[in-house]
Amino acid sequence: MDMKERSGSRVMMTLSQSNGVWLNGCLQPQHYYVTVRITDPEGDIVAEVALSYEQAARMLLYNGEVDCTLHRYRDKEGKLTEEIVNPPETVRDRMHKRLNDVEGSLLKRLEDAEKDIYEMINGHSKPGKKKLQELKNNIDTIKSHLKSNRDYVAQQTENELAEMQSNMLGQIGLHIQSKLGVEVPEEALKSLLPVSDGPLMIEEEIAPVMDSYEPKERKEIPIEDMTYIETADALHHRLRVIENHCRKNHEKKISLYYPSVTPTSKGRITIRYVNYQTDSTIDLDLAKRYLKFLRSIKNVSEFKHHWHFESK
Repeated sequence: MDMKERSGSRVMMTLSQSNGVWLNGCLQPQHYYVTVRITDPEGDIVAEVALSYEQAARMLLYNGEVDCTLHRYRDKEGKLTEEIVNPPETVRDRMHKRLNDVEGSLLKRLEDAEKDIYEMINGHSKPGKKKLQELKNNIDTIKSHLKSNRDYVAQQTENELAEMQSNMLGQIGLHIQSKLGVEVPEEALKSLLPVSDGPLMIEEEIAPVMDSYEPKERKEIPIEDMTYIETADALHHRLRVIENHCRKNHEKKISLYYPSVTPTSKGRITIRYVNYQTDSTIDLDLAKRYLKFLRSIKNVSEFKHHWHFESK
């Protein structure tokens, strides 16, 4: 186009359609979105910006910055390039991340409480009044924080779902308008989807409750001092570690398939190497010697069952 025919730089807004493109600030791919193209006086593209329906509306109606995606723009050398947008984490992944963030300290408290009770059961700690009061306070804190953080995670998830539903509503409206040339009233679309401008269920903004709880330092109990319960639990853990190592490294089968070790009421220990086979019952001394052997092996190829690990 001749420069005399142009009055200067220009901007054009259009409705665009795709098979699903990811835009910044959007939780799902956009099939219908708004494109704003800016050209210079020579008619060359300066930038092409993509916005979701909601982003375009906020840009036009409110003050402040709005997320956008540069489909095309000039780099430092003046060449046209495009912004790469990576898909966001799924709602499920983000929810799990929030749970890990807010419950990390609570899990430490819970593990400490479990270890306190475990030490009492095995006679390494006396369940005195002071000890029990400390345990109760820890449990009370866990209960209180769990309730607050559960509501926080629920609210964040609800907000995201509301945002996704609102975005879906905008895309449906754009689709109908582009295909049929009919503008559907927003209220009619809202009646199809439970869209909300805020949280769907929880009205007040909730902040997570987090602290920097550090677990107690505990001494490792020597095998010689272990009770039959502790010995059984340590054997169970060690056999599962060996089995998982074989699974992960695709090593030759060593007759371990969901092994289990449990203490009996008579102070003896039962071992099952394969979950659908029968148990073997051994006394505590043999169990402790077997545990020492399992902890000493450097390679799973050295693994032996309890009935022949001492044979030469």
